[in-house]
Amino acid sequence: MSQAHLAKPQLRHLHRTHATKSLLIMSVISLTAGFLYKALVSDPAAKRVEDFYKSYDPEASLKRMNDAGLMQS
Repeated sequence: MSQAHLAKPQLRHLHRTHATKSLLIMSVISLTAGFLYKALVSDPAAKRVEDFYKSYDPEASLKRMNDAGLMQS
C-alpha cells in the first residue's frame, strides 16, 4: 500500500508568519474601505455642500432670520 505523506508543520516563527499575513490582509481591507468611504460618502457630501453654496445668498438669509425675530441686527 502506498501512503500519502503529510506536509511537515511549520515549527518555527509560526506566530510571525501568521501576524505578517494578518497585517497584510488588514491593510488591504482598511485601504479599500477608506477609498470606498471617500468615493461613496465624502465626495458626494462635498458636492452637495458646493452645490448649496453656489446658490446661497447670505444677505437674504440674514433678512429671513431678522424677519423671523431670530437675530437683532
